[in-house]
Amino acid sequence: MASDLRAAATAPRTAPGASPLPVLVAACLGLFTVFLQTTQTIGTLSAVQDDLGLGPADLVWVPSTYTLVVAACVLGAGALADRWGRRSVFLAGAVTMAVGGVVLVLAGNLATVLAGQAVAGLGGALITPSSLALVTHAVPDPKRRAGAIAAWAATSGLGLAIGPVTAGLALRWWTWHSAFWLNAAVAVLAVVVALRFVPESRNPSQRLDWPGQVTAMAGLGLMVFWLIDGGHHGYGSPRAIAAVAASVALLAAFVLIELRRAAPMVDLRLLRDPSYGASLVLAAIVLFAFVGLSLLEVLWLQRVRGLSALEVGAQLLAQFGTFIAASVLAGVLVRRLGPRTLISAGLLFAAVGAALFAQVGPGTSFTGYVAAFVLFGLGSGLANAPSTALAVGHVPRGREGEAGGTVNAARQIGAVLGTSVLGTLMTSRFEDRVTQVRDPRAAFTDAVGSTVWVVVAVLLAGAAVALALSAWTRRTTPARNG
Repeated sequence: MASDLRAAATAPRTAPGASPLPVLVAACLGLFTVFLQTTQTIGTLSAVQDDLGLGPADLVWVPSTYTLVVAACVLGAGALADRWGRRSVFLAGAVTMAVGGVVLVLAGNLATVLAGQAVAGLGGALITPSSLALVTHAVPDPKRRAGAIAAWAATSGLGLAIGPVTAGLALRWWTWHSAFWLNAAVAVLAVVVALRFVPESRNPSQRLDWPGQVTAMAGLGLMVFWLIDGGHHGYGSPRAIAAVAASVALLAAFVLIELRRAAPMVDLRLLRDPSYGASLVLAAIVLFAFVGLSLLEVLWLQRVRGLSALEVGAQLLAQFGTFIAASVLAGVLVRRLGPRTLISAGLLFAAVGAALFAQVGPGTSFTGYVAAFVLFGLGSGLANAPSTALAVGHVPRGREGEAGGTVNAARQIGAVLGTSVLGTLMTSRFEDRVTQVRDPRAAFTDAVGSTVWVVVAVLLAGAAVALALSAWTRRTTPARNG
Protein backbone atom coordinates (compact mmCIF):
# COMPACT_ATOMS: atom_id res chain seq x y z
CA MET A 1 0.00 0.00 0.00
CA ALA A 2 2.81 2.45 0.91
CA SER A 3 4.55 1.83 -2.41
CA ASP A 4 1.27 2.43 -4.27
CA LEU A 5 0.79 5.74 -2.48
CA ARG A 6 4.35 6.81 -3.32
CA ALA A 7 3.83 5.88 -6.95
CA ALA A 8 0.63 7.88 -7.07
CA ALA A 9 2.31 10.85 -5.45
CA THR A 10 5.14 10.92 -7.96
CA ALA A 11 2.92 10.34 -11.00
CA PRO A 12 2.81 13.31 -13.36
CA ARG A 13 -0.42 15.26 -13.74
CA THR A 14 -0.51 14.75 -17.46
CA ALA A 15 -3.43 14.27 -19.77
CA PRO A 16 -3.54 10.85 -21.42
CA GLY A 17 -1.56 10.83 -24.64
CA ALA A 18 0.09 14.19 -23.93
CA SER A 19 2.95 14.82 -26.34
CA PRO A 20 6.42 15.43 -24.96
CA LEU A 21 7.29 17.71 -27.91
CA PRO A 22 5.84 20.93 -26.41
CA VAL A 23 7.65 20.12 -23.16
CA LEU A 24 10.91 19.80 -25.08
CA VAL A 25 10.27 23.07 -26.94
CA ALA A 26 9.64 24.97 -23.70
CA ALA A 27 12.69 23.42 -22.03
CA CYS A 28 14.92 24.27 -24.99
CA LEU A 29 13.67 27.86 -25.13
CA GLY A 30 14.49 28.27 -21.45
CA LEU A 31 17.95 26.72 -21.70
CA PHE A 32 18.68 28.83 -24.78
CA THR A 33 18.46 31.99 -22.66
CA VAL A 34 20.84 30.57 -20.03
CA PHE A 35 23.72 30.13 -22.49
CA LEU A 36 22.79 33.10 -24.66
CA GLN A 37 23.40 35.31 -21.62
CA THR A 38 26.96 33.97 -21.30
CA THR A 39 28.35 34.85 -24.73
CA GLN A 40 26.11 37.89 -25.13
CA THR A 41 27.77 39.36 -22.06
CA ILE A 42 31.28 38.50 -23.30
CA GLY A 43 30.49 40.06 -26.71
CA THR A 44 29.40 43.36 -25.14
CA LEU A 45 32.19 43.66 -22.52
CA SER A 46 34.32 46.16 -24.43
CA ALA A 47 31.34 48.41 -25.07
CA VAL A 48 30.21 48.17 -21.43
CA GLN A 49 33.71 49.08 -20.28
CA ASP A 50 33.91 52.12 -22.57
CA ASP A 51 30.37 53.29 -21.80
CA LEU A 52 30.64 53.03 -18.01
CA GLY A 53 34.36 53.78 -17.70
CA LEU A 54 35.17 50.55 -15.87
CA GLY A 55 38.61 49.34 -14.85
CA PRO A 56 39.74 45.72 -15.36
CA ALA A 57 39.05 44.79 -11.71
CA ASP A 58 35.43 45.94 -12.00
CA LEU A 59 34.89 44.63 -15.52
CA VAL A 60 35.69 41.02 -14.58
CA TRP A 61 32.61 40.92 -12.33
CA VAL A 62 30.20 41.73 -15.17
CA PRO A 63 30.25 38.16 -16.59
CA SER A 64 31.40 36.57 -13.33
CA THR A 65 28.38 37.70 -11.29
CA TYR A 66 26.08 35.75 -13.59
CA THR A 67 28.27 32.64 -13.47
CA LEU A 68 28.65 32.80 -9.70
CA VAL A 69 24.89 32.97 -9.02
CA VAL A 70 24.09 30.16 -11.47
CA ALA A 71 26.74 27.84 -10.01
CA ALA A 72 25.79 28.62 -6.40
CA CYS A 73 22.03 28.15 -6.80
CA VAL A 74 21.65 25.42 -9.44
CA LEU A 75 22.03 22.47 -7.05
CA GLY A 76 19.29 23.61 -4.70
CA ALA A 77 17.02 24.58 -7.58
CA GLY A 78 16.81 20.95 -8.68
CA ALA A 79 15.44 19.87 -5.31
CA LEU A 80 12.96 22.76 -5.33
CA ALA A 81 11.71 21.59 -8.72
CA ASP A 82 10.96 18.10 -7.42
CA ARG A 83 9.12 19.39 -4.35
CA TRP A 84 7.30 22.50 -5.59
CA GLY A 85 6.71 21.42 -9.16
CA ARG A 86 9.03 21.28 -12.14
CA ARG A 87 6.86 23.52 -14.31
CA SER A 88 6.40 26.04 -11.49
CA VAL A 89 10.14 26.38 -10.88
CA PHE A 90 10.79 26.55 -14.63
CA LEU A 91 8.22 29.35 -14.99
CA ALA A 92 9.75 31.22 -12.05
CA GLY A 93 13.17 30.90 -13.67
CA ALA A 94 11.99 32.11 -17.07
CA VAL A 95 10.23 35.13 -15.56
CA THR A 96 13.32 35.94 -13.47
CA MET A 97 15.54 35.65 -16.56
CA ALA A 98 13.27 38.07 -18.43
CA VAL A 99 13.41 40.54 -15.54
CA GLY A 100 17.20 40.31 -15.51
CA GLY A 101 17.29 41.08 -19.22
CA VAL A 102 15.08 44.15 -18.76
CA VAL A 103 17.29 45.41 -15.92
CA LEU A 104 20.34 45.14 -18.21
CA VAL A 105 18.51 46.97 -20.99
CA LEU A 106 17.87 49.86 -18.60
CA ALA A 107 21.23 49.75 -16.78
CA GLY A 108 23.20 52.98 -16.61
CA ASN A 109 25.87 52.17 -14.05
CA LEU A 110 27.94 49.23 -12.78
CA ALA A 111 25.70 48.47 -9.80
CA THR A 112 22.64 48.08 -12.04
CA VAL A 113 24.56 45.92 -14.51
CA LEU A 114 25.70 43.60 -11.71
CA ALA A 115 22.15 43.50 -10.32
CA GLY A 116 20.81 42.53 -13.75
CA GLN A 117 23.43 39.81 -14.10
CA ALA A 118 22.64 38.46 -10.64
CA VAL A 119 18.88 38.37 -11.34
CA ALA A 120 19.52 36.66 -14.69
CA GLY A 121 21.84 34.21 -12.91
CA LEU A 122 19.09 33.26 -10.47
CA GLY A 123 16.79 32.72 -13.43
CA GLY A 124 19.41 30.55 -15.12
CA ALA A 125 19.88 28.49 -11.95
CA LEU A 126 16.12 27.82 -11.75
CA ILE A 127 15.75 27.07 -15.47
CA THR A 128 18.67 24.69 -15.98
CA PRO A 129 17.75 21.75 -13.68
CA SER A 130 13.98 22.21 -14.01
CA SER A 131 14.14 22.19 -17.82
CA LEU A 132 16.14 18.96 -17.77
CA ALA A 133 13.74 17.50 -15.21
CA LEU A 134 10.76 18.37 -17.42
CA VAL A 135 12.37 16.59 -20.37
CA THR A 136 13.41 13.46 -18.47
CA HIS A 137 10.00 13.19 -16.78
CA ALA A 138 8.10 13.67 -20.04
CA VAL A 139 10.14 10.97 -21.83
CA PRO A 140 10.39 7.95 -19.48
CA ASP A 141 11.71 5.54 -22.13
CA PRO A 142 15.55 5.57 -21.75
CA LYS A 143 16.25 5.30 -25.49
CA ARG A 144 13.88 8.12 -26.49
CA ARG A 145 15.02 10.13 -23.48
CA ALA A 146 18.61 10.13 -24.74
CA GLY A 147 17.47 11.74 -27.98
CA ALA A 148 15.41 14.34 -26.13
CA ILE A 149 18.34 15.20 -23.85
CA ALA A 150 20.53 15.52 -26.94
CA ALA A 151 18.15 18.12 -28.38
CA TRP A 152 18.05 19.89 -25.02
CA ALA A 153 21.85 19.91 -24.81
CA ALA A 154 22.19 21.15 -28.40
CA THR A 155 20.28 24.26 -27.37
CA SER A 156 23.20 25.29 -25.17
CA GLY A 157 25.41 25.46 -28.26
CA LEU A 158 22.77 27.44 -30.12
CA GLY A 159 22.62 29.96 -27.27
CA LEU A 160 26.41 30.26 -27.20
CA ALA A 161 26.47 30.74 -30.98
CA ILE A 162 23.74 33.37 -31.15
CA GLY A 163 25.14 35.42 -28.26
CA PRO A 164 28.12 36.96 -30.09
CA VAL A 165 26.02 37.56 -33.21
CA THR A 166 23.29 39.46 -31.35
CA ALA A 167 25.95 41.39 -29.42
CA GLY A 168 27.64 42.32 -32.70
CA LEU A 169 24.38 43.42 -34.31
CA ALA A 170 23.47 45.50 -31.27
CA LEU A 171 26.85 47.23 -31.23
CA ARG A 172 26.72 47.90 -34.94
CA TRP A 173 23.25 49.42 -35.10
CA TRP A 174 22.28 50.41 -31.54
CA THR A 175 23.92 50.14 -28.09
CA TRP A 176 25.04 47.23 -25.93
CA HIS A 177 21.81 47.50 -23.91
CA SER A 178 19.68 46.39 -26.86
CA ALA A 179 21.41 42.99 -27.07
CA PHE A 180 19.59 41.83 -23.94
CA TRP A 181 16.10 42.39 -25.34
CA LEU A 182 16.43 39.01 -27.04
CA ASN A 183 16.87 37.25 -23.68
CA ALA A 184 13.71 38.82 -22.31
CA ALA A 185 11.70 38.01 -25.44
CA VAL A 186 12.74 34.34 -25.59
CA ALA A 187 12.14 33.92 -21.85
CA VAL A 188 8.62 35.29 -22.24
CA LEU A 189 8.03 32.90 -25.15
CA ALA A 190 9.17 30.01 -22.94
CA VAL A 191 6.65 31.10 -20.30
CA VAL A 192 3.82 31.18 -22.87
CA VAL A 193 4.63 27.69 -24.18
CA ALA A 194 5.01 26.24 -20.68
CA LEU A 195 1.73 27.73 -19.46
CA ARG A 196 -0.16 26.45 -22.49
CA PHE A 197 1.32 23.01 -23.09
CA VAL A 198 3.50 21.76 -20.21
CA PRO A 199 1.80 19.72 -17.46
CA GLU A 200 2.89 20.06 -13.86
CA SER A 201 4.75 17.22 -12.19
CA ARG A 202 6.18 17.03 -8.71
CA ASN A 203 7.18 14.67 -5.94
CA PRO A 204 5.20 15.93 -2.90
CA SER A 205 6.73 13.26 -0.67
CA GLN A 206 10.14 14.89 -1.15
CA ARG A 207 10.77 17.20 1.78
CA LEU A 208 12.86 20.31 1.36
CA ASP A 209 16.28 20.00 2.96
CA TRP A 210 16.84 23.57 4.13
CA PRO A 211 20.14 22.95 5.97
CA GLY A 212 21.45 21.23 2.85
CA GLN A 213 20.12 24.04 0.63
CA VAL A 214 21.83 26.77 2.66
CA THR A 215 25.19 25.05 3.12
CA ALA A 216 25.35 23.98 -0.55
CA MET A 217 24.48 27.44 -1.83
CA ALA A 218 26.90 29.24 0.46
CA GLY A 219 29.69 26.69 -0.03
CA LEU A 220 29.44 26.64 -3.82
CA GLY A 221 29.08 30.42 -3.97
CA LEU A 222 32.23 30.99 -1.92
CA MET A 223 34.12 28.38 -3.94
CA VAL A 224 33.20 30.10 -7.21
CA PHE A 225 34.06 33.50 -5.68
CA TRP A 226 37.48 32.14 -4.73
CA LEU A 227 38.08 30.81 -8.23
CA ILE A 228 37.09 34.07 -9.93
CA ASP A 229 38.46 36.64 -7.50
CA GLY A 230 41.62 34.69 -6.73
CA GLY A 231 42.41 34.42 -10.42
CA HIS A 232 42.63 38.20 -10.67
CA HIS A 233 43.88 39.24 -7.21
CA GLY A 234 45.91 36.21 -6.17
CA TYR A 235 44.85 32.95 -4.54
CA GLY A 236 47.07 33.70 -1.57
CA SER A 237 45.37 36.97 -0.61
CA PRO A 238 43.69 37.08 2.83
CA ARG A 239 40.16 37.27 1.39
CA ALA A 240 40.86 34.43 -1.04
CA ILE A 241 42.14 32.21 1.78
CA ALA A 242 39.16 33.14 3.95
CA ALA A 243 36.74 32.38 1.10
CA VAL A 244 38.18 28.96 0.28
CA ALA A 245 38.43 27.99 3.97
CA ALA A 246 34.79 28.93 4.57
CA SER A 247 33.79 27.12 1.38
CA VAL A 248 35.51 23.89 2.39
CA ALA A 249 33.92 24.05 5.86
CA LEU A 250 30.43 24.66 4.46
CA LEU A 251 30.72 21.92 1.81
CA ALA A 252 31.98 19.49 4.46
CA ALA A 253 28.95 20.39 6.57
CA PHE A 254 26.75 19.83 3.52
CA VAL A 255 28.17 16.32 3.06
CA LEU A 256 27.59 15.45 6.72
CA ILE A 257 24.02 16.79 6.59
CA GLU A 258 23.17 14.85 3.44
CA LEU A 259 24.63 11.58 4.71
CA ARG A 260 22.53 11.77 7.89
CA ARG A 261 19.19 12.62 6.28
CA ALA A 262 16.67 9.96 5.31
CA ALA A 263 15.55 12.10 2.31
CA PRO A 264 18.61 14.15 1.33
CA MET A 265 18.59 16.92 -1.26
CA VAL A 266 21.45 15.11 -3.00
CA ASP A 267 21.76 11.39 -2.39
CA LEU A 268 25.54 11.08 -2.01
CA ARG A 269 25.15 7.32 -1.71
CA LEU A 270 24.65 7.28 -5.49
CA LEU A 271 28.35 8.14 -5.78
CA ARG A 272 29.11 4.56 -4.74
CA ASP A 273 28.25 3.69 -8.34
CA PRO A 274 31.40 4.48 -10.36
CA SER A 275 29.28 5.20 -13.43
CA TYR A 276 27.39 7.98 -11.66
CA GLY A 277 30.45 9.62 -10.14
CA ALA A 278 32.37 9.40 -13.40
CA SER A 279 29.43 10.84 -15.36
CA LEU A 280 29.46 13.95 -13.17
CA VAL A 281 33.20 14.38 -13.73
CA LEU A 282 32.78 13.92 -17.49
CA ALA A 283 29.91 16.42 -17.63
CA ALA A 284 32.13 18.95 -15.85
CA ILE A 285 35.05 18.27 -18.23
CA VAL A 286 32.91 18.84 -21.32
CA LEU A 287 31.75 22.26 -20.12
CA PHE A 288 35.21 23.15 -18.77
CA ALA A 289 36.69 22.64 -22.20
CA PHE A 290 33.83 23.98 -24.32
CA VAL A 291 33.14 27.21 -22.43
CA GLY A 292 36.77 27.80 -21.50
CA LEU A 293 38.15 27.34 -25.01
CA SER A 294 35.31 29.37 -26.49
CA LEU A 295 36.34 32.28 -24.26
CA LEU A 296 39.97 31.98 -25.37
CA GLU A 297 38.87 31.89 -29.01
CA VAL A 298 36.73 35.02 -28.62
CA LEU A 299 39.59 36.91 -26.97
CA TRP A 300 42.12 35.80 -29.60
CA LEU A 301 39.84 36.67 -32.51
CA GLN A 302 39.18 40.13 -31.06
CA ARG A 303 42.64 41.09 -29.83
CA VAL A 304 44.90 39.36 -32.34
CA ARG A 305 42.81 39.06 -35.47
CA GLY A 306 41.12 42.43 -34.76
CA LEU A 307 37.63 41.19 -35.61
CA SER A 308 34.44 42.94 -34.54
CA ALA A 309 31.93 41.23 -32.26
CA LEU A 310 29.74 40.43 -35.27
CA GLU A 311 32.67 38.96 -37.23
CA VAL A 312 33.69 36.87 -34.21
CA GLY A 313 30.17 35.50 -33.93
CA ALA A 314 30.07 34.68 -37.63
CA GLN A 315 33.36 32.78 -37.54
CA LEU A 316 32.44 30.88 -34.37
CA LEU A 317 29.32 29.57 -36.09
CA ALA A 318 31.64 26.97 -37.65
CA GLN A 319 32.24 25.58 -34.16
CA PHE A 320 28.86 26.17 -32.57
CA GLY A 321 26.94 25.00 -35.64
CA THR A 322 28.93 21.77 -35.68
CA PHE A 323 28.32 21.42 -31.95
CA ILE A 324 24.56 21.64 -32.49
CA ALA A 325 24.59 19.15 -35.37
CA ALA A 326 26.78 16.75 -33.38
CA SER A 327 24.49 17.00 -30.35
CA VAL A 328 21.53 15.99 -32.50
CA LEU A 329 23.58 13.17 -34.07
CA ALA A 330 24.56 11.98 -30.59
CA GLY A 331 20.89 11.57 -29.75
CA VAL A 332 20.59 9.08 -32.60
CA LEU A 333 23.89 7.27 -32.13
CA VAL A 334 23.59 6.85 -28.37
CA ARG A 335 20.84 4.27 -28.88
CA ARG A 336 23.23 2.09 -30.87
CA LEU A 337 26.65 2.80 -29.42
CA GLY A 338 25.84 3.74 -25.82
CA PRO A 339 26.85 6.93 -24.00
CA ARG A 340 30.33 5.83 -22.91
CA THR A 341 31.53 5.15 -26.46
CA LEU A 342 30.25 8.51 -27.68
CA ILE A 343 31.80 10.35 -24.75
CA SER A 344 35.19 8.73 -25.37
CA ALA A 345 35.12 9.46 -29.09
CA GLY A 346 33.81 12.98 -28.54
CA LEU A 347 36.51 13.93 -26.05
CA LEU A 348 39.20 12.58 -28.38
CA PHE A 349 37.83 14.58 -31.35
CA ALA A 350 37.64 17.68 -29.15
CA ALA A 351 41.24 17.15 -28.01
CA VAL A 352 42.42 16.99 -31.63
CA GLY A 353 40.52 20.18 -32.47
CA ALA A 354 41.94 22.00 -29.46
CA ALA A 355 45.47 20.82 -30.33
CA LEU A 356 45.08 22.25 -33.84
CA PHE A 357 43.94 25.60 -32.44
CA ALA A 358 46.91 25.66 -30.04
CA GLN A 359 49.21 25.95 -33.06
CA VAL A 360 47.71 29.07 -34.67
CA GLY A 361 49.92 32.09 -35.31
CA PRO A 362 49.15 35.82 -35.21
CA GLY A 363 48.70 35.88 -38.98
CA THR A 364 46.68 32.68 -39.34
CA SER A 365 43.54 33.27 -41.39
CA PHE A 366 40.10 31.68 -40.96
CA THR A 367 40.97 28.86 -43.36
CA GLY A 368 43.89 27.98 -41.09
CA TYR A 369 41.80 27.40 -37.97
CA VAL A 370 38.33 26.50 -39.27
CA ALA A 371 39.22 22.79 -39.09
CA ALA A 372 40.08 23.23 -35.41
CA PHE A 373 36.70 24.88 -34.80
CA VAL A 374 34.81 22.12 -36.62
CA LEU A 375 36.62 19.22 -34.91
CA PHE A 376 36.31 20.78 -31.48
CA GLY A 377 32.61 21.48 -32.00
CA LEU A 378 32.06 17.94 -33.30
CA GLY A 379 33.75 16.32 -30.32
CA SER A 380 32.09 18.54 -27.73
CA GLY A 381 28.67 17.92 -29.26
CA LEU A 382 29.14 14.14 -29.29
CA ALA A 383 30.16 14.12 -25.61
CA ASN A 384 27.85 16.77 -24.17
CA ALA A 385 24.42 15.13 -24.15
CA PRO A 386 25.59 11.53 -23.43
CA SER A 387 27.50 12.72 -20.33
CA THR A 388 24.29 14.31 -19.03
CA ALA A 389 22.12 11.32 -19.98
CA LEU A 390 24.56 8.96 -18.25
CA ALA A 391 24.13 10.79 -14.95
CA VAL A 392 20.34 11.18 -15.20
CA GLY A 393 19.93 7.50 -15.99
CA HIS A 394 21.18 6.55 -12.52
CA VAL A 395 18.51 8.44 -10.54
CA PRO A 396 15.11 6.87 -9.67
CA ARG A 397 12.01 8.26 -11.36
CA GLY A 398 10.40 11.04 -9.38
CA ARG A 399 13.76 12.64 -8.52
CA GLU A 400 14.53 14.13 -11.92
CA GLY A 401 14.92 17.59 -10.43
CA GLU A 402 17.57 16.33 -8.04
CA ALA A 403 19.39 14.64 -10.90
CA GLY A 404 19.11 17.76 -13.04
CA GLY A 405 20.43 19.91 -10.22
CA THR A 406 23.37 17.62 -9.50
CA VAL A 407 24.55 17.11 -13.06
CA ASN A 408 24.02 20.77 -13.93
CA ALA A 409 25.91 21.83 -10.81
CA ALA A 410 28.79 19.71 -12.11
CA ARG A 411 28.44 21.28 -15.56
CA GLN A 412 28.33 24.84 -14.20
CA ILE A 413 31.32 24.27 -11.93
CA GLY A 414 33.16 22.95 -14.97
CA ALA A 415 32.21 26.09 -16.90
CA VAL A 416 33.37 28.32 -14.03
CA LEU A 417 36.67 26.46 -13.82
CA GLY A 418 37.07 26.77 -17.58
CA THR A 419 36.71 30.55 -17.63
CA SER A 420 38.49 31.33 -14.35
CA VAL A 421 41.40 28.87 -14.46
CA LEU A 422 42.09 29.16 -18.18
CA GLY A 423 41.62 32.93 -18.11
CA THR A 424 44.09 33.22 -15.23
CA LEU A 425 46.66 30.96 -16.90
CA MET A 426 46.39 32.89 -20.16
CA THR A 427 46.73 36.27 -18.46
CA SER A 428 49.79 35.18 -16.44
CA ARG A 429 51.47 33.74 -19.53
CA PHE A 430 50.76 36.90 -21.52
CA GLU A 431 52.26 39.13 -18.83
CA ASP A 432 55.43 37.02 -18.89
CA ARG A 433 55.72 36.88 -22.68
CA VAL A 434 54.88 40.51 -23.47
CA THR A 435 58.09 41.60 -21.74
CA GLN A 436 60.14 39.23 -23.89
CA VAL A 437 58.77 39.93 -27.37
CA ARG A 438 58.08 43.21 -29.13
CA ASP A 439 54.81 42.19 -30.78
CA PRO A 440 51.88 42.05 -28.28
CA ARG A 441 49.90 40.02 -30.81
CA ALA A 442 52.58 37.34 -30.81
CA ALA A 443 52.72 37.37 -27.01
CA PHE A 444 48.96 37.02 -26.74
CA THR A 445 48.90 34.19 -29.30
CA ASP A 446 51.63 32.37 -27.41
CA ALA A 447 49.70 32.79 -24.13
CA VAL A 448 46.52 31.44 -25.69
CA GLY A 449 48.33 28.51 -27.31
CA SER A 450 50.04 27.50 -24.06
CA THR A 451 46.72 27.62 -22.21
CA VAL A 452 44.93 25.58 -24.86
CA TRP A 453 47.36 22.71 -24.25
CA VAL A 454 45.90 22.53 -20.73
CA VAL A 455 42.49 22.02 -22.34
CA VAL A 456 43.95 19.23 -24.48
CA ALA A 457 45.36 17.51 -21.39
CA VAL A 458 42.03 17.72 -19.54
CA LEU A 459 40.14 16.33 -22.54
CA LEU A 460 42.54 13.42 -22.89
CA ALA A 461 42.21 12.68 -19.17
CA GLY A 462 38.43 12.69 -19.59
CA ALA A 463 38.68 10.30 -22.54
CA ALA A 464 40.79 7.97 -20.40
CA VAL A 465 38.12 8.07 -17.65
CA ALA A 466 35.38 7.28 -20.17
CA LEU A 467 37.37 4.38 -21.66
CA ALA A 468 38.11 2.98 -18.20
CA LEU A 469 34.42 3.27 -17.32
CA SER A 470 33.47 1.36 -20.47
CA ALA A 471 35.92 -1.42 -19.62
CA TRP A 472 34.64 -1.58 -16.03
CA THR A 473 31.03 -1.75 -17.24
CA ARG A 474 31.80 -4.62 -19.64
CA ARG A 475 33.45 -6.59 -16.81
CA THR A 476 30.72 -6.03 -14.24
CA THR A 477 27.62 -6.40 -16.45
CA PRO A 478 27.95 -10.20 -16.91
CA ALA A 479 28.47 -10.60 -13.17
CA ARG A 480 25.34 -8.57 -12.41
CA ASN A 481 23.31 -10.50 -14.94
CA GLY A 482 24.60 -13.72 -13.53
